[in-house]
Amino acid sequence: MSPTVLLLADAGIPMIAVTFPLMLLLLIPVIVAEGFLCKKWLGLSTWEAMKSNALSNLASTIVGVPLAWAIMFGMELAAFGIVDRSDAIRNWHSPIAKVIWFFLALAWIGPPSAANVWLIPSAILGLLIPFFLVSCLIEYFVVRFMVGASEVDLKVRVAVRNANLVTYGVMFFDTTTWLVFAYLHG
Repeated sequence: MSPTVLLLADAGIPMIAVTFPLMLLLLIPVIVAEGFLCKKWLGLSTWEAMKSNALSNLASTIVGVPLAWAIMFGMELAAFGIVDRSDAIRNWHSPIAKVIWFFLALAWIGPPSAANVWLIPSAILGLLIPFFLVSCLIEYFVVRFMVGASEVDLKVRVAVRNANLVTYGVMFFDTTTWLVFAYLHG
């Protein structure tokens, strides 16, 4: 006899289930783009740049994205634990409160409906910020190690940060386009 599985249609969406596959899909184009940028900015050979960026982006995608999501989810659980204990916060229904709650709940959003199809791209836009920060940190350490840079190398830090600004900028633009399309046609 097989166990019965209870499915809850209104349980919400853990955004890691949406963002992680998208980040894996973008991994190769990001490696190539950031590799060429680091080649130019750090004076690396093509092989060195691609190898260091492949490993650093793989690490930041496999470790960094789930880590950033887990931190955001922990913040969400903590925030809602505080809200649960405070009538004043729980009954705060101003527009500012709605924005704050939205940003605190990026990791696991409520179930989207036809009326709020903008919710998923909005949550992704918000999550791109912690993903970017963790990616920059992880990729800096990996690239610095692989190119044999000194203990604190500002040139590597700036190159990794700027390469991530370019690739995350493209992701931000594309997700914003998705958000506008979803809002206008939802």
